[in-house]
Amino acid sequence: MRPQRYVVQLLVIVLAFHAFGHAQSSENARLSITKDVMNEIAHNRIASVRERFSPELKDSVTENEMKDVWNELVGIAGAFKEQISQSARTVQGTPTYVSKSQFEKFKVELRLTFNDSNQITDFQIGPISDLSPETMEASAKAITDLLRQEHFDQVSSQFNDRMKAAMPTNRLGASWSHVTAHLGQFKSIKLARKDPDLDRVDVRCEFENGLMILRIAFDPAGKVGGLWMLPAEPEKDSQI
Repeated sequence: MRPQRYVVQLLVIVLAFHAFGHAQSSENARLSITKDVMNEIAHNRIASVRERFSPELKDSVTENEMKDVWNELVGIAGAFKEQISQSARTVQGTPTYVSKSQFEKFKVELRLTFNDSNQITDFQIGPISDLSPETMEASAKAITDLLRQEHFDQVSSQFNDRMKAAMPTNRLGASWSHVTAHLGQFKSIKLARKDPDLDRVDVRCEFENGLMILRIAFDPAGKVGGLWMLPAEPEKDSQI
């Protein structure tokens, strides 16, 4: 019986190595596809990119829509210069493959997900900020402190043009007053945490009568592109 047990253990080890090797091979293949897709987009070979889509994604996104997205991206980020890196990460539980590229004005990330046949099931591309997580978190804390002091004009000065139009100073002040009317006096910042995948920070704020999440999003130039005052869920500890 003893030798047979060793044979079983050896078989388990061999199968584990085989599964690991298959996973590595699959990840390498997808990283290679991600790199190729970014090159195809950069050289305006949109039709070739769509041929890699799953049937469902192909039905939901037309070639003209993809061209419109690309033209809008180039209008914001400038001309494509070079790819910088490819990496794999898990986003909300889904393996996601990322190509980071340098454009004339900003860095851009392409994010892809795949099915078992290595067809693309989700396609996202957009500019990203060069700010470090630590810088974003520090900026978000400083903005929160300005709100605490009711220096709404100084907060607004850090908005991009779209945000200035969407949330003028008087509306920002009214929103903050609404929060303090319900939660009481601001007490402290409990935590500031950058989303690992998005250019935004959740600031967990403690008030006299409860908690609130101040969510601040940054655009590629480092300006505030979004600001939300959200209920805090204690059990999630400001999880994004």
